[in-house]
Amino acid sequence: MDKFAKDGDYLTVFLPATGEALVFRVRSIVNKAFNLIDYGSLPIPQGTVLKTIDGSSTTAPHYGVLPARAYTDPIQFPTQLNVYDNTDMWYIPKEYRDRLFHVIQYVKPAWIRVEVQIPTGTIQNRFQRERVIGGVERDFGYSRGSIEVIHFPEVHYGFRYCNDLNIDVNTFIRFEYAEYKIEIPMDAQLIFDILIRKVPSVWVSLPYSVEDSTFQSSLLKTYGITGFPLYGINEKDKAIREYQSLLQNVKNVWGGRT
Repeated sequence: MDKFAKDGDYLTVFLPATGEALVFRVRSIVNKAFNLIDYGSLPIPQGTVLKTIDGSSTTAPHYGVLPARAYTDPIQFPTQLNVYDNTDMWYIPKEYRDRLFHVIQYVKPAWIRVEVQIPTGTIQNRFQRERVIGGVERDFGYSRGSIEVIHFPEVHYGFRYCNDLNIDVNTFIRFEYAEYKIEIPMDAQLIFDILIRKVPSVWVSLPYSVEDSTFQSSLLKTYGITGFPLYGINEKDKAIREYQSLLQNVKNVWGGRT
């Protein structure tokens, strides 16, 4: 659990697309003794037609098998558990704005390419702004074997996978996660000190490099703000004025549904 925040820690989630960060205090961690989910195979039904990185198509021979050279469409993770959305186990509605999922996903075989779309359908891997698009079927814009995200309320994330070898592979997914009960600190000076790293915080840079209006709208619905702009240490007065203004818009109901 060293990768995750602990009770009472601050958590900072940086959004590269906007240059803003959301700052939280972790009030408590739900279900902290059980932080591993061995999900099983990727949800690829037998007979699923998949595109290949060679420009052709192929078919999954069995459930959870990623064929040679094939890549998936965006995947969410269905579950039979009593969650908010059975088609997406990590989805949280905005009414539960005091919850966040911090999830590290491990994929086997570990050389499988993986990327995340935030929200589903928005490709986040770009080079030189919008000029060159990456992704699992291209030469860059993916990781291998694992990916770390913070799941915000009101947003469905989509994950894509690619097997770039010439053999079919059985897949397996493990989730290591923390379910945080959080609040936004209401002290502009404290937020400034966290964002200049004077006050310790667990930092996560979300793989969100392309601003998306749906995602931004979801943050506004959930928190009342999209984040706090980062300022240099010599811009303290300007930063605190802006943070004080933003804090007036923060949703003020924490610890349950509104």
